[in-house]
Amino acid sequence: MGDVNNTRGVFASRLGFLLVAAGCAVGLGNVWRFPFITGQCGGAIFVLIYIVFLFLLGIPILTVELAIGRSSGCSVVKAFTSISPNFRRWGVIPVISMFGLYMLMSYYSVIAGWLVYYFVQVAEGSTIGLSKTEIGAKFNSLQADPYIQLAYVFMVIATVCFICYRGLQNGVEKITKYCMVGMFLVMIVMAANSLTLEGASAGMSFYLKPDLEAVEKVGWFNVILNAMTQVFFSLSVGIGSILIFGSYISKKHSLIKESSIIAILDTIVALLAGVIIFPACYTYGIKPDVGPTLVFQTMIQMFSQMPNGRIWGSVFFLFLSIAALTTVVAVIEGIIAGCMELFNWSRHKSAMVNFVVIPLLSVPVILGFNQWSGFTPLGSGSNILDLCDFIVTNNVLPIGALLMVMFCVSKTGWGWNGYVNEVNSGSGIKLPGAEFARIYYKYFVVSIIIVLLLTGYYGKFFA
Repeated sequence: MGDVNNTRGVFASRLGFLLVAAGCAVGLGNVWRFPFITGQCGGAIFVLIYIVFLFLLGIPILTVELAIGRSSGCSVVKAFTSISPNFRRWGVIPVISMFGLYMLMSYYSVIAGWLVYYFVQVAEGSTIGLSKTEIGAKFNSLQADPYIQLAYVFMVIATVCFICYRGLQNGVEKITKYCMVGMFLVMIVMAANSLTLEGASAGMSFYLKPDLEAVEKVGWFNVILNAMTQVFFSLSVGIGSILIFGSYISKKHSLIKESSIIAILDTIVALLAGVIIFPACYTYGIKPDVGPTLVFQTMIQMFSQMPNGRIWGSVFFLFLSIAALTTVVAVIEGIIAGCMELFNWSRHKSAMVNFVVIPLLSVPVILGFNQWSGFTPLGSGSNILDLCDFIVTNNVLPIGALLMVMFCVSKTGWGWNGYVNEVNSGSGIKLPGAEFARIYYKYFVVSIIIVLLLTGYYGKFFA
């Protein structure tokens, strides 16, 4: 199978699709947020609740994006009007999605650049032996230098645009497949090493031991809410980056089957990240924190104390760089495909234009750490990156997912029967009890998304 009309293509293998889609879902949230939230919210109790909502919420929304993509054979730009040409009101979804994809790249490319920078620094050994103060100063000096940040953004975007420029099979599928296999191998090696450390027992106990006291301290409602939030945002649903890969696959397998595998692969990465981090943190007396501080300062401090820390630190940042790179590839493939349909461009032209546009969009985010650091859009201590992340995470993702689900259950959209027929096409698990499932999607799934949307606002502005 090859490119169709030199513009679109299909995956050469099912494995390629699954690894590319999983690569889209796997991101930094799997590395720092999932392990920390798991340990804080009762260990194995949280993992169990997370897995329940993975099947109740995550997989249904994944099937929605994949079904829209596979049925239409288009990117997010034309998918909805292609399926439901008489109801153009759904044209707002492509606008939200394309805006969100560009907004996501404006700051995610900066973070990806930081990871590559630290991979180089750790591999060179320039971070080994630094004190906690010096490690913090090094990260601050990186943020204060707009030129080095922009250089690494260009490096990341040039690499990804070249991958997408080569096409779906020869670029996106081939490279991402190797990256994902390599990332899993790296994680398994690092997890095995962490389990040999002195603090492995204490770290794993904090991470996965059922802890009712921790649950009661946080509150059952908050634990459940955290599990739902983690499922929703971990899978990268609602922005159209998964949708594009649905448009490249055949109807040989049911979409519940494919979505389940993607969700499981994403969860394995999240669980392995905790196995890597917590035993090491407990061994070297370092308290794990949430957010970029864990990756760029706390972990560097740990590798400075660890025997062969330069090697293990290099491997760790290589793994993080691959995780970020696969996400960037998925998002930029969605952008490139969207521009191809919107402007009738060739893949090559779309890749070249976005190689210039995306780094330019990162400039305000970069300047937010130095020349424009006085601009605090979300209150004291916030910056432009925080604003962009809030727009994408708390607005575009839930609103996009909400509209996509409504498109599938609404008579003025695709309609329930159209969605069910697409999801159930092919071998594998079928969507059971069509009428019950319709009610479940229309009321339960929609209600949960609205709750997550509103709690996100409450947490940002009123908590």
